[in-house]
Order: sequence, then structure tokens, then C-alpha cells
Amino acid sequence: MLYGLYHSAQGIQAQSFRVDVIANNVANAGTTGFKRDFALFQSHRPFDVENGTGSEPPGNQYALSGGVSTAQTATDFSTGPLVRTGSAYDVALAGHGFFQVTDGQQKYLTRNGQFSVTHNGDLVAQGSGMRVLSSKGVPISIPQETTRIDIADDGMLTATTTDGSQTQLGKLALVQPGSEGQLQKIGNSLYRANGDVSPAGGDLQVKQGYIEGSGVSPVSEMVEMIQASRAVEANVNMIKFQDEALDRLLQSAAPH
Repeated sequence: MLYGLYHSAQGIQAQSFRVDVIANNVANAGTTGFKRDFALFQSHRPFDVENGTGSEPPGNQYALSGGVSTAQTATDFSTGPLVRTGSAYDVALAGHGFFQVTDGQQKYLTRNGQFSVTHNGDLVAQGSGMRVLSSKGVPISIPQETTRIDIADDGMLTATTTDGSQTQLGKLALVQPGSEGQLQKIGNSLYRANGDVSPAGGDLQVKQGYIEGSGVSPVSEMVEMIQASRAVEANVNMIKFQDEALDRLLQSAAPH
């Protein structure tokens, strides 16, 4: 009987974790460049299958086999919808790859191309305030006298100054990790690459005047939220049922 109780508790724990992941997705449905997460679970073979015997399972919850447990959280890196803003410092990426930014000590990756210029002329990522890097690995600066900025499909920035002259400021750093599985979310649509990165492929294009919307579909996430909530409720009801059955069993076995 306790075997069933423990497995129902495992189900509650797993589905509660799934609810938390979905809730975070819904909360970021309007976050530029956000990539949705999804919970992964691992199923375990029943005790008799795992041990090749039909003997009684151990009474320790953590020694039990069978059931399901939380494995990890994975991220869907599919390209989100491109939204036109018309802002010269808004850029979106069409294809696989990331911008590279820095806090002065470490480098990070991001798909959030909402940039702005500080009073010092530094090109920074909105939200995090990190400086945007060029393909040469140095922060990009915008001349104070700039009246117009153009960003080509390959990420080259060209500044037009008050006297009408044009100056190329360098290309945006467009990179890709060896594997998207090595990326670690740290908030503000930023990722830490736990490994080497390399220049992005030639199919990656920069779209000036656009931003990449969130990869979250609120309707789909709400459907999954309902499913996960019902799964939690079902496991709670199973615990109540098994507890009541155990109580009746103990009462019937008690001496009168």
C-alpha cells in the first residue's frame, strides 16, 4: 500500500515541477527573445522487472524503483515571431545564432536585440545594460555626432554623422555554441555558454527595425497548465483513496 502512496507522491512532485516551468513560460510570454522551457521526466521500471524477482519491494521510499522522477529542464530554441518596431537600434536574428554581450568580465549570449545607446555612446542591451560586442570581441561605441545608424543583414553597423560622412563601426558579434544544450539561462534573456562558441553560419541574418518576440504560445501553455494541474489533483485523490483504504484495512485487522 505504501508503495502506491510513494508513487502518487512522486507524481505530485513531478507535475508540480512541470506547473512551475509552465508558469514561468506564461510570465515571459511578452519578453523579447525569450525561449520556452519544458520539463523532462524519467520513468523507472517496476521493482520486479528491475530486480528480476517478485519479492516484496523495500520499505524505503528512496530505494523504490518504478514511477517517475524529474530529469531536467530543456529549452526550445526555435526562432520566435519577428515583430516590426521601426527603431534603428532594434535588431532581430533570423536563423540559428546569438548576439554576444559582456558585463566587462564575462561574455554572454542573447537573442534579445533591443539595443540602446548610453550617454557615453556605448551600445548596450536593454534590460541587462551589458555592452554589445563586435565580431572582433570589443564593445561597440556609437559616435556622439551620429544622426543615423544602418545595420546590414550581416550585422555591419554604419554611422552617418552630422556632416553626411559615413563610418563603418564594425560587425555585431554573431556566434553559435557547439551545442544549444550547453547553454545555461541566467535571466534577462541571457545565456552562459559552458563551452566554446564559434562564428554563426552564413544563413543567419540580422533584421534592423525588428525584434524577436517570445517563443511562448500563451494558449498552448495554458492548455498544458490545465493538464499538469489535473495530473496533480489526480495524484492527490489517489493518495486520499489509498490512505482511506489503508485505514479501513488497519481497522479490520485490529482486535476487537
